[in-house]
Amino acid sequence: MAFLRLQDVPGPMGWSAHYDLFRRRLDMGVVLREISQAHGDLARIPIPGAPKVLLSHPDDIQEVLATKAAMFRLFGQDLLRRLIPWGQIAIEGQVHDDNRSQLVLAMRKILSRRIPRLSLEQCQRGLAPLRDGDMLDLYQFARDVTLAMSSAALFPQAAERELTGRVDPDAFLKILSNTNAWLLGIPVVLQKMRHLAQLPHTLQMLRLRRRVHAQLRESIRLVRQRGASGPQADALTLLTDGSEIGGPLRDEFLADNMMTLLLAGYETGHNVLTWAMWEAAHREDLQTHLAEEGSRLSDDPEANNEWINTAPWTDAVVQEALRMYPSVWTLPRQSLFEYRLRDHLFDAGTIFYTSQWVTHRDPRWFPQPDRFQPERWLEAASPSVKGEADSTSAVVEKPAGRVKHHPFAFFPFGGGKRFCLGKAVFDFEAGLLLGSLFREWRLEPVQNCHPRPRFYVTMQPDPPPLVVLRRR
Repeated sequence: MAFLRLQDVPGPMGWSAHYDLFRRRLDMGVVLREISQAHGDLARIPIPGAPKVLLSHPDDIQEVLATKAAMFRLFGQDLLRRLIPWGQIAIEGQVHDDNRSQLVLAMRKILSRRIPRLSLEQCQRGLAPLRDGDMLDLYQFARDVTLAMSSAALFPQAAERELTGRVDPDAFLKILSNTNAWLLGIPVVLQKMRHLAQLPHTLQMLRLRRRVHAQLRESIRLVRQRGASGPQADALTLLTDGSEIGGPLRDEFLADNMMTLLLAGYETGHNVLTWAMWEAAHREDLQTHLAEEGSRLSDDPEANNEWINTAPWTDAVVQEALRMYPSVWTLPRQSLFEYRLRDHLFDAGTIFYTSQWVTHRDPRWFPQPDRFQPERWLEAASPSVKGEADSTSAVVEKPAGRVKHHPFAFFPFGGGKRFCLGKAVFDFEAGLLLGSLFREWRLEPVQNCHPRPRFYVTMQPDPPPLVVLRRR
Protein backbone atom coordinates (compact mmCIF):
# COMPACT_ATOMS: atom_id res chain seq x y z
CA MET A 1 0.00 0.00 0.00
CA ALA A 2 1.34 3.43 -0.96
CA PHE A 3 1.14 5.95 1.85
CA LEU A 4 0.59 9.66 1.49
CA ARG A 5 3.35 11.92 2.84
CA LEU A 6 3.43 15.29 4.56
CA GLN A 7 3.25 17.20 1.28
CA ASP A 8 -0.12 15.57 0.63
CA VAL A 9 -1.66 16.99 3.82
CA PRO A 10 -3.85 20.03 3.00
CA GLY A 11 -3.34 23.39 4.65
CA PRO A 12 -2.20 26.98 4.08
CA MET A 13 1.26 27.13 2.54
CA GLY A 14 3.97 29.63 1.63
CA TRP A 15 5.52 32.67 3.22
CA SER A 16 2.28 34.63 3.13
CA ALA A 17 0.69 31.95 5.35
CA HIS A 18 3.71 32.04 7.68
CA TYR A 19 3.45 35.81 7.98
CA ASP A 20 -0.31 35.73 8.52
CA LEU A 21 0.06 33.31 11.43
CA PHE A 22 2.90 35.37 12.91
CA ARG A 23 0.74 38.51 12.66
CA ARG A 24 -2.18 36.72 14.36
CA ARG A 25 -0.08 34.63 16.77
CA LEU A 26 -2.02 35.79 19.85
CA ASP A 27 -5.20 34.64 18.10
CA MET A 28 -3.60 31.31 17.29
CA GLY A 29 -6.48 29.20 18.61
CA VAL A 30 -8.85 31.07 16.30
CA VAL A 31 -6.46 30.55 13.38
CA LEU A 32 -6.15 26.83 14.08
CA ARG A 33 -9.93 26.53 14.12
CA GLU A 34 -10.13 28.31 10.76
CA ILE A 35 -7.53 25.89 9.36
CA SER A 36 -9.48 22.90 10.64
CA GLN A 37 -12.75 24.20 9.19
CA ALA A 38 -11.15 24.92 5.82
CA HIS A 39 -8.92 21.85 5.44
CA GLY A 40 -10.41 19.09 7.59
CA ASP A 41 -9.37 16.97 10.56
CA LEU A 42 -5.80 16.57 9.31
CA ALA A 43 -4.22 19.86 8.25
CA ARG A 44 -0.80 21.49 8.02
CA ILE A 45 0.06 24.48 10.24
CA PRO A 46 2.21 27.19 8.58
CA ILE A 47 4.88 27.65 11.25
CA PRO A 48 8.53 27.56 10.10
CA GLY A 49 10.78 24.75 11.29
CA ALA A 50 9.82 21.12 11.85
CA PRO A 51 6.60 20.08 10.06
CA LYS A 52 3.46 20.70 12.10
CA VAL A 53 0.09 19.02 11.67
CA LEU A 54 -3.22 19.87 13.35
CA LEU A 55 -5.37 16.94 14.51
CA SER A 56 -9.02 17.82 15.12
CA HIS A 57 -10.84 14.50 15.25
CA PRO A 58 -11.16 12.80 18.67
CA ASP A 59 -10.01 9.44 17.24
CA ASP A 60 -6.66 10.93 16.18
CA ILE A 61 -6.32 12.93 19.40
CA GLN A 62 -6.89 9.83 21.51
CA GLU A 63 -4.26 7.93 19.55
CA VAL A 64 -1.59 10.60 20.05
CA LEU A 65 -2.35 11.51 23.68
CA ALA A 66 -3.27 8.08 25.01
CA THR A 67 -3.27 4.93 22.88
CA LYS A 68 0.16 5.46 21.30
CA ALA A 69 1.52 8.07 23.70
CA ALA A 70 4.84 6.21 24.00
CA MET A 71 5.64 7.16 20.40
CA PHE A 72 5.67 10.87 21.26
CA ARG A 73 7.42 13.38 23.47
CA LEU A 74 6.12 16.64 24.83
CA PHE A 75 6.78 19.44 22.40
CA GLY A 76 8.71 22.34 23.92
CA GLN A 77 10.19 19.99 26.51
CA ASP A 78 13.70 21.42 26.13
CA LEU A 79 12.50 24.84 27.29
CA LEU A 80 10.64 23.26 30.22
CA ARG A 81 13.75 21.36 31.27
CA ARG A 82 15.69 24.60 31.45
CA LEU A 83 13.10 26.07 33.82
CA ILE A 84 12.01 23.02 35.87
CA PRO A 85 14.35 20.13 34.95
CA TRP A 86 12.78 17.64 37.38
CA GLY A 87 9.16 18.72 37.13
CA GLN A 88 6.65 16.09 36.02
CA ILE A 89 5.83 18.12 32.94
CA ALA A 90 9.48 17.99 31.80
CA ILE A 91 10.39 14.32 32.40
CA GLU A 92 9.47 11.13 30.59
CA GLY A 93 9.47 7.35 30.93
CA GLN A 94 9.67 5.35 34.13
CA VAL A 95 11.00 8.31 36.12
CA HIS A 96 7.84 10.22 35.25
CA ASP A 97 5.55 7.28 36.08
CA ASP A 98 7.17 6.48 39.44
CA ASN A 99 7.04 10.05 40.72
CA ARG A 100 3.57 10.65 39.34
CA SER A 101 2.08 7.84 41.43
CA GLN A 102 3.34 9.52 44.61
CA LEU A 103 2.06 12.93 43.52
CA VAL A 104 -1.37 11.50 42.68
CA LEU A 105 -1.64 9.85 46.09
CA ALA A 106 -0.56 13.04 47.85
CA MET A 107 -3.16 15.11 45.98
CA ARG A 108 -5.91 12.65 46.92
CA LYS A 109 -4.98 12.82 50.58
CA ILE A 110 -4.93 16.62 50.76
CA LEU A 111 -8.27 16.70 48.94
CA SER A 112 -9.88 14.69 51.72
CA ARG A 113 -7.97 16.20 54.64
CA ARG A 114 -7.38 19.85 53.89
CA ILE A 115 -9.11 21.19 50.80
CA PRO A 116 -12.66 21.54 52.24
CA ARG A 117 -11.60 23.70 55.19
CA LEU A 118 -8.92 25.74 53.45
CA SER A 119 -10.97 26.37 50.32
CA LEU A 120 -13.86 27.70 52.38
CA GLU A 121 -11.53 29.90 54.42
CA GLN A 122 -9.84 31.36 51.34
CA CYS A 123 -13.21 31.99 49.63
CA GLN A 124 -14.46 33.85 52.69
CA ARG A 125 -11.23 35.82 52.92
CA GLY A 126 -11.40 36.77 49.23
CA LEU A 127 -15.04 37.86 49.48
CA ALA A 128 -14.66 39.84 52.71
CA PRO A 129 -13.35 43.12 51.16
CA LEU A 130 -16.09 43.30 48.50
CA ARG A 131 -18.62 46.13 48.79
CA ASP A 132 -21.93 46.88 47.11
CA GLY A 133 -21.37 48.95 43.97
CA ASP A 134 -17.68 48.05 43.68
CA MET A 135 -16.19 47.45 40.26
CA LEU A 136 -14.48 44.07 40.33
CA ASP A 137 -11.71 42.81 38.04
CA LEU A 138 -12.74 39.15 37.76
CA TYR A 139 -9.32 38.10 36.48
CA GLN A 140 -7.43 39.55 39.46
CA PHE A 141 -10.07 38.35 41.93
CA ALA A 142 -9.93 34.76 40.64
CA ARG A 143 -6.13 34.89 40.52
CA ASP A 144 -5.74 36.04 44.13
CA VAL A 145 -8.19 33.49 45.53
CA THR A 146 -6.85 30.52 43.57
CA LEU A 147 -3.24 31.40 44.42
CA ALA A 148 -4.18 31.48 48.11
CA MET A 149 -6.00 28.14 47.75
CA SER A 150 -3.07 26.49 45.98
CA SER A 151 -0.42 27.64 48.44
CA ALA A 152 -2.57 26.70 51.45
CA ALA A 153 -3.11 23.17 50.15
CA LEU A 154 0.48 22.54 49.10
CA PHE A 155 2.52 23.88 52.01
CA PRO A 156 2.58 23.86 55.82
CA GLN A 157 1.05 27.01 57.30
CA ALA A 158 4.33 28.73 58.16
CA ALA A 159 5.84 28.05 54.75
CA GLU A 160 2.60 29.04 53.01
CA ARG A 161 2.70 32.61 54.35
CA GLU A 162 6.35 32.99 53.40
CA LEU A 163 5.98 31.53 49.92
CA THR A 164 2.84 33.44 48.97
CA GLY A 165 4.68 36.67 49.67
CA ARG A 166 7.58 35.62 47.45
CA VAL A 167 5.61 34.49 44.43
CA ASP A 168 5.17 37.35 41.98
CA PRO A 169 2.24 36.47 39.72
CA ASP A 170 2.90 39.49 37.52
CA ALA A 171 6.44 38.30 36.72
CA PHE A 172 5.10 34.85 35.86
CA LEU A 173 2.41 36.31 33.63
CA LYS A 174 4.91 38.56 31.85
CA ILE A 175 6.95 35.60 30.70
CA LEU A 176 3.77 33.80 29.64
CA SER A 177 2.67 36.84 27.65
CA ASN A 178 5.84 36.58 25.58
CA THR A 179 5.68 32.83 25.04
CA ASN A 180 3.05 31.28 22.83
CA ALA A 181 2.58 28.26 20.62
CA TRP A 182 3.91 30.16 17.61
CA LEU A 183 7.16 31.00 19.41
CA LEU A 184 7.69 27.44 20.63
CA GLY A 185 7.10 26.15 17.12
CA ILE A 186 9.78 28.13 15.29
CA PRO A 187 13.43 27.02 14.96
CA VAL A 188 15.58 27.38 18.09
CA VAL A 189 17.79 30.11 16.61
CA LEU A 190 14.72 32.28 15.99
CA GLN A 191 13.44 31.54 19.49
CA LYS A 192 16.71 32.83 20.95
CA MET A 193 16.44 36.03 18.94
CA ARG A 194 12.89 36.51 20.22
CA HIS A 195 13.98 35.90 23.82
CA LEU A 196 16.77 38.47 23.45
CA ALA A 197 14.16 41.04 22.48
CA GLN A 198 12.28 40.19 25.69
CA LEU A 199 15.38 39.91 27.89
CA PRO A 200 14.07 42.02 30.84
CA HIS A 201 11.01 39.79 31.24
CA THR A 202 13.10 36.63 30.89
CA LEU A 203 15.54 37.79 33.58
CA GLN A 204 12.64 38.71 35.85
CA MET A 205 11.20 35.22 35.49
CA LEU A 206 14.58 33.61 36.21
CA ARG A 207 14.94 35.74 39.35
CA LEU A 208 11.46 34.67 40.43
CA ARG A 209 12.41 31.03 39.90
CA ARG A 210 15.56 31.40 42.00
CA ARG A 211 13.70 33.12 44.84
CA VAL A 212 10.92 30.55 44.99
CA HIS A 213 13.34 27.63 44.64
CA ALA A 214 15.48 28.91 47.49
CA GLN A 215 12.45 29.24 49.77
CA LEU A 216 11.16 25.82 48.72
CA ARG A 217 14.49 24.21 49.58
CA GLU A 218 14.44 25.94 52.96
CA SER A 219 10.87 24.75 53.57
CA ILE A 220 11.87 21.19 52.65
CA ARG A 221 14.79 21.37 55.09
CA LEU A 222 12.56 22.60 57.92
CA VAL A 223 9.95 19.90 57.25
CA ARG A 224 12.62 17.19 57.33
CA GLN A 225 14.13 18.67 60.48
CA ARG A 226 10.78 18.88 62.27
CA GLY A 227 9.60 15.43 61.28
CA ALA A 228 6.01 14.39 60.84
CA SER A 229 3.60 13.41 63.57
CA GLY A 230 0.16 12.06 62.74
CA PRO A 231 -1.62 12.34 59.39
CA GLN A 232 -0.11 15.04 57.21
CA ALA A 233 -2.45 17.42 55.42
CA ASP A 234 -0.26 19.39 52.99
CA ALA A 235 1.47 18.10 49.87
CA LEU A 236 4.99 19.20 50.83
CA THR A 237 4.95 17.34 54.15
CA LEU A 238 3.40 14.26 52.54
CA LEU A 239 6.02 14.15 49.80
CA THR A 240 8.94 14.97 52.11
CA ASP A 241 8.05 12.41 54.76
CA GLY A 242 6.76 9.76 52.36
CA SER A 243 5.40 7.36 54.97
CA GLU A 244 1.87 7.58 53.55
CA ILE A 245 2.68 7.54 49.84
CA GLY A 246 5.13 4.68 49.46
CA GLY A 247 8.33 6.59 50.17
CA PRO A 248 9.56 10.20 50.05
CA LEU A 249 9.99 12.05 46.79
CA ARG A 250 13.68 12.58 46.12
CA ASP A 251 15.06 16.04 46.82
CA GLU A 252 15.87 16.80 43.19
CA PHE A 253 12.19 16.36 42.32
CA LEU A 254 10.59 18.08 45.30
CA ALA A 255 11.33 21.74 44.61
CA ASP A 256 10.58 21.58 40.88
CA ASN A 257 7.33 19.68 41.34
CA MET A 258 6.10 21.86 44.18
CA MET A 259 6.76 24.97 42.09
CA THR A 260 4.96 23.35 39.13
CA LEU A 261 1.93 22.50 41.27
CA LEU A 262 1.84 26.00 42.76
CA LEU A 263 2.07 27.94 39.50
CA ALA A 264 -0.01 25.57 37.37
CA GLY A 265 -2.58 25.12 40.13
CA TYR A 266 -3.58 28.76 40.17
CA GLU A 267 -2.69 29.89 36.64
CA THR A 268 -4.85 27.36 34.80
CA GLY A 269 -7.68 27.39 37.36
CA HIS A 270 -8.16 31.13 37.65
CA ASN A 271 -8.39 31.62 33.89
CA VAL A 272 -11.30 29.17 33.61
CA LEU A 273 -13.03 30.66 36.66
CA THR A 274 -12.68 34.17 35.23
CA TRP A 275 -14.57 33.15 32.10
CA ALA A 276 -17.16 31.20 34.11
CA MET A 277 -17.99 34.28 36.22
CA TRP A 278 -17.95 36.58 33.19
CA GLU A 279 -20.37 34.43 31.20
CA ALA A 280 -22.66 33.97 34.21
CA ALA A 281 -22.74 37.75 34.66
CA HIS A 282 -24.62 38.01 31.35
CA ARG A 283 -27.45 35.73 32.43
CA GLU A 284 -29.66 36.65 35.37
CA ASP A 285 -31.35 33.25 35.36
CA LEU A 286 -27.99 31.51 35.61
CA GLN A 287 -26.94 33.68 38.54
CA THR A 288 -30.21 32.81 40.29
CA HIS A 289 -29.52 29.09 39.93
CA LEU A 290 -25.96 29.51 41.23
CA ALA A 291 -27.18 31.60 44.18
CA GLU A 292 -29.79 28.99 45.13
CA GLU A 293 -27.21 26.21 45.08
CA GLY A 294 -24.67 28.37 46.90
CA SER A 295 -27.19 29.05 49.67
CA ARG A 296 -26.88 25.39 50.63
CA LEU A 297 -23.18 25.71 51.41
CA SER A 298 -22.41 25.12 55.06
CA ASP A 299 -20.10 26.96 57.45
CA ASP A 300 -18.93 23.47 58.43
CA PRO A 301 -16.27 22.63 55.82
CA GLU A 302 -16.73 18.89 56.11
CA ALA A 303 -20.43 19.23 55.35
CA ASN A 304 -19.48 20.63 51.93
CA ASN A 305 -17.58 17.54 50.80
CA GLU A 306 -20.51 16.23 48.76
CA TRP A 307 -22.03 19.64 47.96
CA ILE A 308 -20.74 19.79 44.37
CA ASN A 309 -22.55 16.50 43.66
CA THR A 310 -25.85 18.18 44.62
CA ALA A 311 -25.17 21.44 42.73
CA PRO A 312 -25.83 20.57 39.05
CA TRP A 313 -25.98 24.16 37.78
CA THR A 314 -22.67 25.05 39.41
CA ASP A 315 -21.01 21.97 37.97
CA ALA A 316 -22.55 22.68 34.54
CA VAL A 317 -21.18 26.24 34.51
CA VAL A 318 -17.69 24.94 35.32
CA GLN A 319 -17.93 22.26 32.61
CA GLU A 320 -19.12 24.74 30.01
CA ALA A 321 -16.31 27.18 30.91
CA LEU A 322 -13.82 24.33 30.51
CA ARG A 323 -15.33 23.54 27.12
CA MET A 324 -15.40 27.07 25.72
CA TYR A 325 -12.36 28.53 27.46
CA PRO A 326 -9.85 25.76 28.25
CA SER A 327 -6.89 27.42 29.93
CA VAL A 328 -4.56 24.84 28.40
CA TRP A 329 -5.84 25.17 24.84
CA THR A 330 -3.34 23.03 22.94
CA LEU A 331 -1.29 19.91 23.69
CA PRO A 332 1.39 19.47 21.00
CA ARG A 333 3.37 16.22 20.75
CA GLN A 334 6.46 15.42 18.66
CA SER A 335 6.86 11.97 17.14
CA LEU A 336 9.93 10.00 18.19
CA PHE A 337 9.67 7.60 15.27
CA GLU A 338 8.20 7.40 11.80
CA TYR A 339 4.47 7.44 12.42
CA ARG A 340 1.48 6.28 10.40
CA LEU A 341 -1.85 8.04 10.84
CA ARG A 342 -4.80 7.19 8.62
CA ASP A 343 -3.33 6.85 5.11
CA HIS A 344 -0.36 9.11 5.82
CA LEU A 345 3.20 8.30 6.82
CA PHE A 346 4.97 11.05 8.79
CA ASP A 347 8.69 11.33 9.43
CA ALA A 348 10.12 11.23 12.95
CA GLY A 349 10.14 14.70 14.45
CA THR A 350 6.77 15.74 13.04
CA ILE A 351 4.84 17.87 15.56
CA PHE A 352 1.16 17.10 16.04
CA TYR A 353 -1.04 19.79 17.55
CA THR A 354 -4.15 18.69 19.40
CA SER A 355 -6.28 21.64 20.47
CA GLN A 356 -9.06 21.70 23.03
CA TRP A 357 -10.12 25.08 21.65
CA VAL A 358 -10.64 23.61 18.18
CA THR A 359 -12.26 20.30 19.10
CA HIS A 360 -14.43 21.66 21.93
CA ARG A 361 -15.93 24.15 19.47
CA ASP A 362 -16.70 21.61 16.77
CA PRO A 363 -20.47 21.49 16.04
CA ARG A 364 -20.24 17.74 15.41
CA TRP A 365 -19.75 17.24 19.14
CA PHE A 366 -21.34 20.38 20.61
CA PRO A 367 -24.26 22.01 18.76
CA GLN A 368 -24.11 25.83 18.78
CA PRO A 369 -20.50 25.57 19.99
CA ASP A 370 -19.92 29.32 20.35
CA ARG A 371 -22.81 29.82 22.78
CA PHE A 372 -22.27 29.49 26.51
CA GLN A 373 -24.94 26.92 27.36
CA PRO A 374 -24.45 25.13 30.70
CA GLU A 375 -27.80 23.46 30.02
CA ARG A 376 -26.04 21.06 27.67
CA TRP A 377 -24.45 19.42 30.72
CA LEU A 378 -27.63 19.13 32.80
CA GLU A 379 -29.20 16.35 30.76
CA ALA A 380 -26.29 13.97 31.25
CA ALA A 381 -27.43 10.38 31.15
CA SER A 382 -24.15 9.12 32.52
CA PRO A 383 -22.21 10.70 35.40
CA SER A 384 -19.01 12.57 34.76
CA VAL A 385 -15.78 10.97 35.82
CA LYS A 386 -14.52 12.86 38.88
CA GLY A 387 -11.25 11.03 39.31
CA GLU A 388 -8.20 10.48 37.18
CA ALA A 389 -8.79 9.12 33.68
CA ASP A 390 -7.00 6.02 32.53
CA SER A 391 -4.78 5.77 29.48
CA THR A 392 -7.62 5.61 27.00
CA SER A 393 -10.42 7.65 28.55
CA ALA A 394 -11.22 11.15 29.73
CA VAL A 395 -14.10 13.09 31.19
CA VAL A 396 -17.22 12.20 29.22
CA GLU A 397 -20.76 13.54 29.41
CA LYS A 398 -23.70 11.95 27.57
CA PRO A 399 -26.54 14.44 27.24
CA ALA A 400 -29.90 12.80 26.66
CA GLY A 401 -31.24 12.99 23.13
CA ARG A 402 -27.82 13.48 21.54
CA VAL A 403 -25.12 11.19 20.23
CA LYS A 404 -22.70 10.15 22.94
CA HIS A 405 -19.54 12.25 22.98
CA HIS A 406 -16.33 10.63 21.95
CA PRO A 407 -14.02 10.43 25.01
CA PHE A 408 -11.65 12.95 23.44
CA ALA A 409 -14.24 15.39 22.15
CA PHE A 410 -13.96 17.00 25.60
CA PHE A 411 -10.47 16.84 27.12
CA PRO A 412 -9.76 20.03 29.10
CA PHE A 413 -7.47 18.10 31.47
CA GLY A 414 -5.62 16.22 28.75
CA GLY A 415 -5.61 12.45 28.58
CA GLY A 416 -3.54 9.34 29.03
CA LYS A 417 -0.87 9.11 31.69
CA ARG A 418 -0.39 12.90 31.67
CA PHE A 419 -3.99 13.56 32.70
CA CYS A 420 -4.02 16.61 34.99
CA LEU A 421 -2.96 15.84 38.57
CA GLY A 422 -5.15 18.53 40.08
CA LYS A 423 -8.50 17.90 38.36
CA ALA A 424 -10.37 16.71 41.47
CA VAL A 425 -8.99 19.62 43.51
CA PHE A 426 -9.99 22.09 40.79
CA ASP A 427 -13.53 20.67 40.62
CA PHE A 428 -14.04 21.25 44.33
CA GLU A 429 -12.39 24.67 44.54
CA ALA A 430 -14.11 26.01 41.40
CA GLY A 431 -17.56 24.96 42.58
CA LEU A 432 -16.99 26.35 46.06
CA LEU A 433 -15.81 29.74 44.76
CA LEU A 434 -18.76 30.12 42.38
CA GLY A 435 -21.26 29.07 45.05
CA SER A 436 -19.76 31.39 47.67
CA LEU A 437 -19.66 34.37 45.30
CA PHE A 438 -23.12 34.14 43.76
CA ARG A 439 -24.99 33.42 46.97
CA GLU A 440 -23.92 36.89 48.19
CA TRP A 441 -23.53 38.91 45.01
CA ARG A 442 -25.15 39.59 41.67
CA LEU A 443 -22.77 40.60 38.87
CA GLU A 444 -23.47 43.27 36.25
CA PRO A 445 -21.08 43.45 33.28
CA VAL A 446 -19.45 46.84 32.78
CA GLN A 447 -20.60 48.43 29.54
CA ASN A 448 -18.11 48.50 26.67
CA CYS A 449 -15.98 45.83 28.34
CA HIS A 450 -15.44 43.12 25.74
CA PRO A 451 -12.68 40.69 26.76
CA ARG A 452 -11.41 38.27 24.16
CA PRO A 453 -9.19 35.21 24.54
CA ARG A 454 -5.47 35.72 23.91
CA PHE A 455 -3.50 32.58 23.20
CA TYR A 456 -0.28 32.57 25.17
CA VAL A 457 1.05 29.36 26.76
CA THR A 458 -2.27 29.50 28.59
CA MET A 459 -5.34 31.33 27.34
CA GLN A 460 -6.01 34.66 29.08
CA PRO A 461 -8.70 37.36 28.73
CA ASP A 462 -7.75 40.73 27.28
CA PRO A 463 -8.80 43.19 28.57
CA PRO A 464 -9.70 41.89 32.06
CA PRO A 465 -13.45 41.29 32.51
CA LEU A 466 -14.99 43.99 34.73
CA VAL A 467 -18.30 43.73 36.62
CA VAL A 468 -20.21 45.83 39.14
CA LEU A 469 -21.21 44.07 42.37
CA ARG A 470 -24.77 44.21 43.66
CA ARG A 471 -25.61 42.78 47.07
CA ARG A 472 -28.37 40.14 47.04
